[in-house]
Amino acid sequence: MKDGIVYECKLSSNLIDKEKDSFVKVFNEVFNLDYNRDWFNWKYMDNIYGDSYIVLAYDGDKVVGIRSFWRNDMDGFLSYQPCDTAVVKEYRGRGIFSKMSLIALEKTKEAFIYNFPNENSLPGYLKLGWKINKYCYLKPVFTKGKLKKESKYIDDDYLIWKFGKSPINKYHYCQKDGESYLLYGRGKNIYYVLGRFNSKYNFYFTEVDSPILFNYTTEETIVYKIFKNKTTIVSFERENQDMKNIDIPIFKGDFF
Repeated sequence: MKDGIVYECKLSSNLIDKEKDSFVKVFNEVFNLDYNRDWFNWKYMDNIYGDSYIVLAYDGDKVVGIRSFWRNDMDGFLSYQPCDTAVVKEYRGRGIFSKMSLIALEKTKEAFIYNFPNENSLPGYLKLGWKINKYCYLKPVFTKGKLKKESKYIDDDYLIWKFGKSPINKYHYCQKDGESYLLYGRGKNIYYVLGRFNSKYNFYFTEVDSPILFNYTTEETIVYKIFKNKTTIVSFERENQDMKNIDIPIFKGDFF
């Protein structure tokens, strides 16, 4: 490239150790984290769906930008979720993020692409042609009687891989009427309900008593009206691709 930045896109299984380490190094540097190869291997090499696409941006031999399209299938459809994106500080503002995104989109033309951008990155997604799929709002759970109806079931294989074996997050659960519900802790005994799961896998998680629960809904809630916080889900649909019937559950979000 004329600006000196060279891009390389590979399937995760084709990465050599040096490339994996460079990916983790840039991610840690940008987000001030201390992840290691175990995190990368869990998320990408042990992925139950298969390969993800990894884009590396080079300035000479130095990796200065990373972008992944993480394999995270939806309702049996080949699907990817962009995540783990970082550009080293002194290289920002040079279009590296957009270029990496376009390269990965070209590689995944036959797939369904979705994401959960924050309010800062949402304008960039919309500028690149993404569409709003839906909004999700938090609501307090005053009675557990409706939890089963309002919570999507998490398949066993996905539950074990994504949540049970996560090297970076610990999850909890509570039970109601013989159903187990996966919980994401927010502190001070506050938990978000991610979904329900087979109780035989309770041992992967820590049970909590009398938690303060919040669930997600697609209808505006009093919590949103007060705090103006919501989760935005976007999708990138191509010509002749009709994915309107795909329901993206909140537990598919990379941030959980």
